[in-house]
Amino acid sequence: MQVTVEKPEQGLEHKISVNFPSADLNSQVEKRLNEIRRTIKMDGFRPGKVPLNVVKKRHGAQVEQEILGEKVQQMFYEAVAQESLKVAGYPMFDELDNKDGTVSFVARFETYPEISVPEFSGVKVEKVTSDVTDEDVEKMITRLREQRMAWKPSKSAAKKAKKGEQVIMDFIGKIDGEVFEGGSAENVPLEIGSGRMIHGFEDGVIGMKKGEEKTIEVTFPEDYQADHLKGKLATFDITVHSISTQQLPEIDEEFVKSFGVEDGTEASLRTEIKENMEKELSRAVQNLNRTATLDALQSVVDVQLPKALVDQEVQNLMNNMVQQMKQQGMNEKDINISADMYQADAEKRVKLGLIIGDVIRANSVEASDSDVDAFISEQASSYEDPSEVIGWYKENPQALNEVKAIIVENKVAEKIIDEASVTEVAKTFEEVVNPAL
Repeated sequence: MQVTVEKPEQGLEHKISVNFPSADLNSQVEKRLNEIRRTIKMDGFRPGKVPLNVVKKRHGAQVEQEILGEKVQQMFYEAVAQESLKVAGYPMFDELDNKDGTVSFVARFETYPEISVPEFSGVKVEKVTSDVTDEDVEKMITRLREQRMAWKPSKSAAKKAKKGEQVIMDFIGKIDGEVFEGGSAENVPLEIGSGRMIHGFEDGVIGMKKGEEKTIEVTFPEDYQADHLKGKLATFDITVHSISTQQLPEIDEEFVKSFGVEDGTEASLRTEIKENMEKELSRAVQNLNRTATLDALQSVVDVQLPKALVDQEVQNLMNNMVQQMKQQGMNEKDINISADMYQADAEKRVKLGLIIGDVIRANSVEASDSDVDAFISEQASSYEDPSEVIGWYKENPQALNEVKAIIVENKVAEKIIDEASVTEVAKTFEEVVNPAL
């Protein structure tokens, strides 16, 4: 095999020219045709008895093309290995020729860039610290109670409905004095201020008492879904049957046991809630610090990105988005996304992957079996049946690979933080776990 490499003055694209003898191609073609002959079905011949020349006439050109393609791929990767070149993405083959006992081809491809990772001491990182306070636990308990709030009807005949309360009512809708279809209902529960009804309706109910009847006027919006009601002025005859306020449940034995706390005591509930919150906070802090650290490292490293890898990542991101949208019920033909929407994210992901890969190799970072087991056990501890979760991970190679990637990234981030210029920033539980709130 003869190999000639043209290296670029700038950029990452290389060109390689390869020549190799074609002596063994014919024997490989013959072998493949005999394999086809044993299984092919053809009218007039018993299985396995089709003459080789007939098989060759029908399939010879295709098999020759397949064998040649496979051999060219093989020789390309042998050539780049011989020249110690690391191919990024897939090669493009040009000028393929097979004559006079020699196969020659030219391939263009990008290589992985040389990366110069600086000393971590020059990286500036903001490290988040956070603790679960008694106030955080109290807020969580209140949130759990609010999730189980019940409506308690008022016994007072003088009680006036107000925002945040629920009324049970009848209403009859009319336009120009005539009842219109879909505008009437009986014993309808309505939380005032929920925005369920058209603008002005709920405001009209405010101040009404149990048993009171009232007629209000409202105007349907111009963009209302029913064409015959758009922009129409309507009246509603309303009768209120009851007014209820929300009542938080007591933190009693029944309430506590409903969360799986067997002894039914408030103290045990608070302990379990705090432990779960601490687990959640620990994961969130680790994720925040990992992201911040790797972003900080990325910002101080210049890397020339292989276009092939960026294009692949763009396609991966687009494919993932299409799958998500389809799972949400969208028709694929209605999904309108383009590559430029994902270009920046793809470039960032490729750059970070290249940098992390360099750090991993330089520092021999890996995820051991014990690391993986500990990570999965910690994740599973939040579920009712941890063994089921652990079993799921063990049976899913892709999930295990994702776990290993997270562990390795955490180790890389920890190493950088140990050596970097770190500024600690204290944040509350809510700021870390629910940053959008």
